[in-house]
Amino acid sequence: MQKQVGDIMRLQLGIKAGAKEKAAGAEKLPRWEHLNDMGRKAAKRDEIADFVKSNAQARLSLRKLRADIKSSLPKMPGREKDDIAGALQDQEYRAYVRGLPQEQRDRAQRLHPDIAAAVARAPAELSGVPESVHTELVNDMLRKTHGAELAKVAADVAAMEMADELIRAADQEIRAAAEVQHGTDFRVWAKPLVDELLTEAGTDFDELYRRQEPEARNVLGSLAFAAE
Repeated sequence: MQKQVGDIMRLQLGIKAGAKEKAAGAEKLPRWEHLNDMGRKAAKRDEIADFVKSNAQARLSLRKLRADIKSSLPKMPGREKDDIAGALQDQEYRAYVRGLPQEQRDRAQRLHPDIAAAVARAPAELSGVPESVHTELVNDMLRKTHGAELAKVAADVAAMEMADELIRAADQEIRAAAEVQHGTDFRVWAKPLVDELLTEAGTDFDELYRRQEPEARNVLGSLAFAAE
């Protein structure tokens, strides 16, 4: 994972540093002096077309890495299917917690570890505890059972955040070098260059280039606390 993200970052750093110089290479074309302003802009854009494709591929790769992480996140360990006695014991523990005063349910973290585990193994409403308390109990168990794995995932997610910033910075350098005035101009130019990539990935241009909110990129979600 770290190597893949590192490769993405190196490529985008190269784009960020070299987009304007690469575009300026069009000025060395034999026909440059005979081109009008529109033709010169088109020639510059031709020079950096591969950068557009590389940036789009980086976006797709990062999105796939996030999806892979999300699908493989550790799950809350539950009872074995044939552990009927354990499942019944859990039900009794949760019924006991439901009968406690709200003040004690709000502090379920202080209950006996076996009781707290039973609460964590089922939805919060089955024990009558607040969702935030339930999340804390789940994270505490995951920290104990998958701590090292979650720490590694958190490091991967942090690296992907850095790569995401570099992808956006490289994109801005591409647009500046191509003399893109607004989003529609960029779409008209760039979409035909990346359509094949998008078709293979099963996504569309606008969705790929839409800036995601931090919450959408946070594949760990509430598990971020378990990784601390």
